[in-house]
Formats: sequence, structure tokens, C-alpha cells
Amino acid sequence: MFNLQQLKILVLLAEYQKLTVVAHKLKIKQPSVTFHMKKLERSAGVPLFMHKHKLVLLTDEGKALLHYATRIVSLSEEAEQVLTDYLQFKKGKIIIGSSNTPATYFLPKLLGEMRRAYPDVHIVIQVNNSPQIIDLVKKLEIDFGLVAEHKVSDPELVVIPMVNDELGLVMDPDHPLALADTIEAGLLQNELWILREQDSASRRMMELWADQNHIECKDGLELGTTEAIKRAIQCRLGISILSRLAVEDEVRSGQLIFKSLNSETMSRSLFFIYNRNRFVTPILQEYIHFFKTMRF
Repeated sequence: MFNLQQLKILVLLAEYQKLTVVAHKLKIKQPSVTFHMKKLERSAGVPLFMHKHKLVLLTDEGKALLHYATRIVSLSEEAEQVLTDYLQFKKGKIIIGSSNTPATYFLPKLLGEMRRAYPDVHIVIQVNNSPQIIDLVKKLEIDFGLVAEHKVSDPELVVIPMVNDELGLVMDPDHPLALADTIEAGLLQNELWILREQDSASRRMMELWADQNHIECKDGLELGTTEAIKRAIQCRLGISILSRLAVEDEVRSGQLIFKSLNSETMSRSLFFIYNRNRFVTPILQEYIHFFKTMRF
């Protein structure tokens, strides 16, 4: 009924919405793209595409087919990669998804060892928040994931804890709380907070801890990266709750102060995850072994 090229065109049009871009991606001419679109619509028996201001959009029927086309194209690419791995052992491409903290402060330390162990493997790192990385692993759109979470529990995933992390109070060395031996909830009621975005794991853990301790966080700023938050703290714009791993260099050099909150809520780990149902090729097995045997 449909061929793979037609389904690839549907998937690419959903993403890029331009015939010229799709033609370039598939290395074919634009009339060929149009030809396959028409054949796909004839086979489907319903309209799949609509043209609007030089863009090609999917109809509701096209969006319904997209759900299946994405999976078919993904499985086809995975099958090709499997054969490549068997023909060229230890060659190919590995896609690793990572949330911000492990991508910035943990993964770079491993990349050198990974490149030395597998010099012919092309490594791609995708950075996103933890829920999105978990979703991509479950959809088989990436090979592995590294996420910083309090807990990861999902029957579709193999979850391997890598290293413990802790979230704590971070402030400028001149902040009045920097001299406090212990941080009590009452001391934080009138502080200005610098927060991560809503979907980040650290933001969710911070809000749970604040709720447990009846702390109302006055949010002076909301920033999308830990690095931006660290700079804002150094500019005395407020305090924040951050990963110990993320601030260890600044704490060591005296630029920031990290205060433990002694709360189980603020304890988390960096987890290595992969889909339990993924077909494990030789090179994927090598990488699973690499992460399982890493010691820190």
C-alpha cells in the first residue's frame, strides 16, 4: 500500500513543512517529492497534505498516518543500523540523550574514554529535560539516556544508577546565610529564589521540598540553565537549589557556597537508561557494558 520513501516524505514534511528541504534531505528532486506525495494520497484514499503560504501541512488524516509512519521509519533505520553493526563491528552511530546536569558536568568526563574505546563510533549527544529523554528512549528514538532523577521506575526501561548526587542550597559567599551552620526553613521565607524551568527535575524536587517545609519561594528569576543560575547567584540576584556536581568547581574555588539541606527529598542519582525491548546489537552491547562497569 505504502512504500518506505513515501512514509519518509510524510515524516519529513511534518517536521520541515517545505518541499525543497525534504528533497534536499532525501537527495532527490522536488518533483519526485510531489510525485510520491500524490501516490501516497491515492493509496490512502484521503487527503493527507494541504498547502498554505508555501508550506505543506498535514491534514488530520495525515497526522493520524504520521503516528505509524514515524514508527515504521524509525524501525527501518534501526534495522539498517543493526546490519551495519554486524558488518562493521564497533562502527556506526550511537545517540545518547542526556538531561542538563549529566550532559554538562558528568558526560564530558566520559567522552574521552568512550572515544578511546570506540574510535570509529560516531557519538551524538541530545540534551533535553529528564521526562523528554525518558520518552525518547521509550519511543526508541535514541539509544540510551542519562537522567538526573530522585527515582526512575518504568517496566519498559532498564535503569542503572551511575553516581549519587545531592541538591542543596547555593549562594554567594557574602550572603548572610553563608555563615549559618544549619539551614532552617524559617531562615528562607523572605529570600529571593532563582529557579530552573518548570519541567526540570531539580525544579520538581525543589518544589516538593519547599512544600514539605512550608516555604513559599519568591521567584525573582526563572532561568533555563544551571550555568545561567550560577552566574545570577554570583551577581547576588538571589539564591537557588542546585546539584552538588554542578557547583563543585565553584565551591572549590570559593566562588559559591553549597549548603546541604539534609533531606531525603533532595537526594537523587544519575541513571543510565535504555529500552528493554530494543534489539541489542554488538556495538550497543559494548556501550551497555561500558556504562555498567564505570566506577567513580
